[in-house]
Amino acid sequence: MNNFKEFLEILKLPPSILSALMIVSGLILILPEDVIKKLYMYDFRNNYGFAISLIFLISFAILVVLIIMWGSKKIIEKMKYKKLKEKRIKYLQELDSTKTQLINRFIKEKEHTLSLATNSGITIELSSYGLISPAGNTQLVTFGDMFTGDENTMYINYFLQPWVIKLIKDDEGLKNKFNTKNK
Repeated sequence: MNNFKEFLEILKLPPSILSALMIVSGLILILPEDVIKKLYMYDFRNNYGFAISLIFLISFAILVVLIIMWGSKKIIEKMKYKKLKEKRIKYLQELDSTKTQLINRFIKEKEHTLSLATNSGITIELSSYGLISPAGNTQLVTFGDMFTGDENTMYINYFLQPWVIKLIKDDEGLKNKFNTKNK
């Protein structure tokens, strides 16, 4: 039972050490006898060849599995990003004129920041979809609307997320919708 626990500990080694074990054990197994004799490993290879072979095969198999897992994670991440980008483009293409005008106002601002009412439906929707975010954790809150006389409305600064600007710049359909061809 103790040997099995030690064997499981070997399986938990980092990939760099597993690679080194695989290379060294593989070299011990495949190097010609005269080279092995010069390294004073001839008797070692003859006495422990079976264990060396097991170490080589197990470390090789683990490394292959790790490489496959790493590659598949990268592929899945790219697929998820592609789907997310497609959904974002579709959402931006389907925005109504009011939201489109608001995003245009953000784009035209030098710092892409506007003061918006926190309880506005448009502000809440664009914020919940991640298109805009409050500009900082703590900021000055302005109360009241000087045009309507409503003193109960809170205004804070929001900024347009950089990915929105990038999508609009990179997609011809969105450039046309948001009138940003020359920007």
